[in-house]
Amino acid sequence: MPLNIIVIDDSPIQLLISSKLIQQNKRLKLLGAFTNPFLGLKAIHTMEVDIVLLDVEMPEIDGFSLKRMFKKPVEVIMNSTRPIFELQAYSHGAIDFIKKPLSTEQLDSSISKVMHEDSFFRDQKKVRVALAS
Repeated sequence: MPLNIIVIDDSPIQLLISSKLIQQNKRLKLLGAFTNPFLGLKAIHTMEVDIVLLDVEMPEIDGFSLKRMFKKPVEVIMNSTRPIFELQAYSHGAIDFIKKPLSTEQLDSSISKVMHEDSFFRDQKKVRVALAS
């Protein structure tokens, strides 16, 4: 079953590149692509989103501030043209950071991290249930 993903990026070109790469990935289902971060935030709260590919630098609000507004737990992959934001992305709870422009290899690597973490937490839950029995 593919993971549901949305993209939030103020650059229409980056949004197009990201969307095409996501659509080519069989492990992902693109639910939406937003240049307006607040429409993306609304989608997170109203749709079954598993992953957000989130731009760091946007004119209305930066990706770190927007992430703090998420009311649902979703995995976040942050991206920027400036690698200086990588450490900050991890400190804000991103599962991965991708330097733009996005490539198939980078996206695959990030999705593998998401799937590995999801599998780990599912296994932990199984262990807790088994121990409680």
